[in-house]
Amino acid sequence: MSARLPEVLIVDDSATVRASLKKFLGDGYIKHTAEDGEQGWDILVENENIALVLADMHMPVLNGMLLLQRIRNSDEERIASVPVVMITGVDDTRAAKRAAHTIGASDFIGKPFDMEHIQKVADSFTRLDRRMSEYSAESKHNWLTGLDNNRSLLDFGKKSIAYAREMQTDTSILYAEIVETKAIIEAHGSRIAEQIVSKIHAILQESTRKDEMLTRIDDGKFVLVLPMTKAFKAHIVASRLKKAARSIEFDTGSTKIRVNLAIGLTSTESCDESIDLEFKDYCIQSALALKMSRETENHPTVRYDETYEKQFEDLTVVVESNKVEDEAVDASLEVFGEFFSGILVGDYSGIPDSYLPNLIDPIDKFLEYARDKTEPASDSEGDAASEAA
Repeated sequence: MSARLPEVLIVDDSATVRASLKKFLGDGYIKHTAEDGEQGWDILVENENIALVLADMHMPVLNGMLLLQRIRNSDEERIASVPVVMITGVDDTRAAKRAAHTIGASDFIGKPFDMEHIQKVADSFTRLDRRMSEYSAESKHNWLTGLDNNRSLLDFGKKSIAYAREMQTDTSILYAEIVETKAIIEAHGSRIAEQIVSKIHAILQESTRKDEMLTRIDDGKFVLVLPMTKAFKAHIVASRLKKAARSIEFDTGSTKIRVNLAIGLTSTESCDESIDLEFKDYCIQSALALKMSRETENHPTVRYDETYEKQFEDLTVVVESNKVEDEAVDASLEVFGEFFSGILVGDYSGIPDSYLPNLIDPIDKFLEYARDKTEPASDSEGDAASEAA
């Protein structure tokens, strides 16, 4: 029995564009088309097999941005998590793309179209959709076993999810794995491998903040729970862990070894409260994303239901795992600088809500730096005052 072809929904008011995209996608997909966002929404609701949506930014009745927002706000997880690639024109500004990205755009394709790029994007997202189904049962068996043996992790995870719901914040979960673990065991034996894994565990623990919880659940596999953390910031944490692991060189006597982390992440941010997923459900999502990270060249951090990391330099989706932190922070600093004067005087009215996520990380880093600089001085001053008294 042959596998069912993935189904793609093309939403654009131009008949020429719809025809071009159908042609460029080729024969490997079942293609549906809609002339506006409302019609596209109806098709998406009725057809449970839609694996990817291509939506124009500018359409009558319901434009692409409003369609994207409706999809991401859906109470049905199938709809809320479907990859949505926005079709942009030459007149679309960087700010418009940034706004679409903030709402939850998975990627962008621009006019005039590049057939090879369209095929690559479509294949990436629909391939992940197929693999999610293929590996679902396997992941539940393989990865939940490690969780069940760690009561403290389960308790911490459950409390973090419950707190996120109660306080209307978000919790993110990372699954990380040392890519070379099996190869190290085969080449150098279990003792050397255990020493390396234990050292990496210690390094990752040092890179973990006090309100986060990192736990080793298997040979070379770790879980990190990040309370009050959105997916954007979780990507930066993932990059921090990758750099920490990569910075260590192990000398076995016969060879020198550096290791790489594959990381999958998920967040309560993309899930409606009414769905009421449990901590284990989020762990399965992270485990599935980890599998994609491990199987992808260069092992990028992968968010559940996405194949690539989100980059902020040109707001396109690429597989370049080592650039995530630098480019995300650059974008954050760019936005931070634009509104710095208003932040200093306490006037936040001029800051668009869509820009707020990019302001969080640089401010957090500054506060952490400021506390480190000022708290020791305060302690010393207090001691001096006590002695004087």
